[in-house]
Amino acid sequence: MRLKINVDEMKKALKLIDKVVGSVEKINRKVGFSYNSGYLSMFGSDGCLTVKFVVSEMNPTTLSFTLPLDILKFFVYELSGDINIYSDGRYVFLKAKDENLKLKIEDFHLKDFEDRYEKLLDISRSTFLNDLDFVSSHLEEGNFVDLFFGNGFRLVAENNGIINYVRRDNKSSTFSWRIPYYSSRHLIKALQLLKGREIELGYGLRHMVLKSDQLFNVCGENLNEEMIYLLEEEFSNAKEFMRISLKNLKRFLRRSMISGRYSRLKLAGNSAGLFFFASSSDMEYKGHLEISSPEKFQTITNAYFLRSALNRLGSENLIFLKSRKYLLISTINKKRFIFLPLY
Repeated sequence: MRLKINVDEMKKALKLIDKVVGSVEKINRKVGFSYNSGYLSMFGSDGCLTVKFVVSEMNPTTLSFTLPLDILKFFVYELSGDINIYSDGRYVFLKAKDENLKLKIEDFHLKDFEDRYEKLLDISRSTFLNDLDFVSSHLEEGNFVDLFFGNGFRLVAENNGIINYVRRDNKSSTFSWRIPYYSSRHLIKALQLLKGREIELGYGLRHMVLKSDQLFNVCGENLNEEMIYLLEEEFSNAKEFMRISLKNLKRFLRRSMISGRYSRLKLAGNSAGLFFFASSSDMEYKGHLEISSPEKFQTITNAYFLRSALNRLGSENLIFLKSRKYLLISTINKKRFIFLPLY
């Protein structure tokens, strides 16, 4: 196998792959090289999210292989112009002007990537990126983001009793998919590098598929849609009862974290104002915001995760709504919601 690649294109591919594979699991910091339909493609995966980056035209070959990402990044960092790549089946040789790199190849590690898929919908890249950033903002390792397609497009994620919920009007055929938290954050970082204005979402045999400048596969599983029906019922019954500035809330949320990241916060409202309570075995904090609430409510939540979600809600002007089981926090547009259980 012999080919010539523009170094800038290779740098773009490596930069995107770097965002996809993440920095935690070193075993994933690899780059796959493979011939596909007249082109050399480079692949990277975090074990669930996989990207295919089409680099350049090349002659047909059956050879595919895997190389270490960090060594390639270091080698091409100061290079410009073109880089020549040659492989004898056991080693890969990279030559650029007066420098050479020889690497022993590993077997190609990403053999189930899906190029064919059924399209569901098109959505603005910035809208999807910001929605995914919001809905996953309060999550931790082991959590998931749920996506529902059909009469509308919905994103849902729950952690520590906080449910982040996004409602969009985009219609499609019915489909649902659950993706792990870590892949959702890697996808956000990857999408931030892309230039395309639209993203096409679809599904293959084993993955959800996203297409923009490049093609992505995301592993996951189908979902029971009962949860979405319950949230929609709560949303349809929710009544707005007050408006408040995010700035007024943020100070008290920050102060409520007095005992650390996992501080429990009791937020209560009545005609005398909003009250913030945080306590531990040897400490008690109380904050009072003098903004009258027409509705009585009380919720217990995590101050840190609530602040993270509020910071990505998308507006400084918030509305409070109350349903039978939840306090809902949203914006005037009513597209993104935070559900907090009532007590």
